[in-house]
Amino acid sequence: SRGLGDVYKRQIVNQSLLVAAVAIFSGLGLVAPALANQNEADQPKKKPKADSDEAVIQTLLSAGPESVTKHATVLSRAGKVLQQGSGEWVCRFAGLAGDTPTCLDSQSRAYFKARFQGKTPQVERIGLTYMLHGMTTDTGMQMPPHVMVIVPDPTDLKQFPTAPQSGAPWVMKANTPYAHLIIPVGGQSMGAITQPSGQ
Repeated sequence: SRGLGDVYKRQIVNQSLLVAAVAIFSGLGLVAPALANQNEADQPKKKPKADSDEAVIQTLLSAGPESVTKHATVLSRAGKVLQQGSGEWVCRFAGLAGDTPTCLDSQSRAYFKARFQGKTPQVERIGLTYMLHGMTTDTGMQMPPHVMVIVPDPTDLKQFPTAPQSGAPWVMKANTPYAHLIIPVGGQSMGAITQPSGQ
């Protein structure tokens, strides 16, 4: 029956999201070491010039865990390949101002391409986007480090809260074709979100 089919589908979705969550936190090593290394990288050692390709590569690779970035392709702001990878992961700048270091898999790239074109995303499986530097949204919100989870059917995310201050994974752009799950990482809950002034 349809009811049993819906229950079975929900079980499959929950299992898939659980596997994705395990992959996220296993890859991140609970994120603390990755963020600690990022902070160490910010210390004055022998830093490359800020506008050099080497500096851009270092910045972009710090957006995700080593398990992702070690085989990732790195792109400049202009789309030039700065480092050719061997897997599906791509690290590049994203965000409204094009200054957010981000590492995406192929499904996430398909999602963003459709979103920017105003089309409905055609996602075949769960996709991940790492943003370990946080980001500023198109509404001006300052968000702490997190991972975006893209799913083939956004309606499957209705079981999750839509308020970032819940401290749990929450749905951004809920009730739209672009709904996706936000998982806070690095010990900072989304309660740390900073709203733009005037709101």
